[in-house]
Amino acid sequence: MDREPDDRIEPTLCALCGAAVLSDSERAFAFGDENLLCWECATARGGRYDEASDSWERAPDLTGLSDEAYGSAPRR
Repeated sequence: MDREPDDRIEPTLCALCGAAVLSDSERAFAFGDENLLCWECATARGGRYDEASDSWERAPDLTGLSDEAYGSAPRR
């Protein structure tokens, strides 16, 4: 049975490299208003993921990302 296009999960684009990320099936670092960094960009910017707790132990450095990526979330 074919799925309708509306049933598909739309990927979100990495705010840094533009890679498509299926946020519910891939590890990504979410920030701001519905933005994220893909695994590669997040770890390259110093992010550290803890497998045991299934969460980010250390956030990646978000310096230099454009204001558009942050939406209305405050910058740190």
